[in-house]
Amino acid sequence: MNRRTFLKNASTLPLIWGLPSFAISHATFLEHIALQAPYQDRVLVLIQLEGGNDTLNTIIPLHQYSILQNVRKNIVIPENKILVPETTNGFGFHPSLAGLRQLYEDKQLSVVHGVGYPDPDFSHFKGTDIKMTAYVGTGESSDHCLTGWVGRYLETRYEDYPMGFPKNPGDGPPAVRIGKVSPKITSGINADLGIGFNNLSDFENLAPDFPNSPAVSTLGGRHVSDIMSLVKQVKLYVPGITSAVGRQKNLSKLYPAPKKNLLADQLRLVASLIGGDLRSPVYIVNQTGYDTHGDQVARTDTTKGLHADLLSDLSEAIVAFQDDLRLMGKLDNVLGMTFSEFGRRIASNESRGTDHGTVEAVIMFGTRLQKNFVGDLPVLPDKPTINDNMTHHTDFRAVYASVLKGWFGLPEEKIRTILPTAPAERLDLFIP
Repeated sequence: MNRRTFLKNASTLPLIWGLPSFAISHATFLEHIALQAPYQDRVLVLIQLEGGNDTLNTIIPLHQYSILQNVRKNIVIPENKILVPETTNGFGFHPSLAGLRQLYEDKQLSVVHGVGYPDPDFSHFKGTDIKMTAYVGTGESSDHCLTGWVGRYLETRYEDYPMGFPKNPGDGPPAVRIGKVSPKITSGINADLGIGFNNLSDFENLAPDFPNSPAVSTLGGRHVSDIMSLVKQVKLYVPGITSAVGRQKNLSKLYPAPKKNLLADQLRLVASLIGGDLRSPVYIVNQTGYDTHGDQVARTDTTKGLHADLLSDLSEAIVAFQDDLRLMGKLDNVLGMTFSEFGRRIASNESRGTDHGTVEAVIMFGTRLQKNFVGDLPVLPDKPTINDNMTHHTDFRAVYASVLKGWFGLPEEKIRTILPTAPAERLDLFIP
């Protein structure tokens, strides 16, 4: 309930204070506040693996290794190089993921296997759009096509937005996007509930305020008006963002040097904002390069090459980020989660790469995770062809819905408005 709604309801209190029905509604209101209290300081950090990550060379199904060896001869990871956790559950990590394997051993990382959706689309644009909007084209309204699932969630939390913005801009915007992240994921019905930038130096180049408001009766005028509104929105939050960074310097020594790992640079900034109590509940960052049609691996060593470098950066960035949050005393309140527009094919191609596929594995990290292993490992055909794909068994919308319920404490009736076509299944992801 926002401040406006609360005051509106409160104005009727003298008329109904003595009625039993009000006592019931008052108790319900207090119960709602009590139920939401444990979730108010929780933060979600989303990492977009842009391009379509090759799950089968990231989280490797050991029980079907002989099949992979036959259909991925030119890219398969040697069996003796796979990093197998002590509690293996039948899979191992790519050798570049030593840091993530250790988080898994430490009960701070979960793998959600077999994530996808019916009738998958193999277009980068469409696949990304689907994962950001949770709109698959059936059963949703047009609003769900034009808005992001994060934006729709945040509209339930910031009901007055953007009419004057949150009362204290120093608390931060509802969402922060860093890097090449589309604003669609944070777009709500009435406004974009996030602001995006690459680094703090972007704020030095903000456009000045226009001396006069342009006419908005023309298309051009409306575009200028929208830009003015966006600049105003960003400028509103700049002092709070820069102040948060000033309040909390990074403490971890595990980050690589600046500009050596762009994802680590993004997460370094996110950690500083969280540590500086910016209070934005959602951050989205981006790692590009996963469209590995060719030269996915080095010619002479399949544990090296483009994909290995990407996974090494991913692991290094997450481990440093977790270490930073631990040193700041913020570790328990932050959940991280990866997503990619799709996976890759079962069989490799002749260019030492993989083509667009279906299923991905979602990696989650944090200290409140209930299980290391969620879902089932993929079941591969005995003799996959270049056109064969894995079949998903966990709908990505069920993952989103489970995060909204288990991490942010959202009631089912609100989840159904945000994700109307999500399966009823909720994954048991978090420690109560």
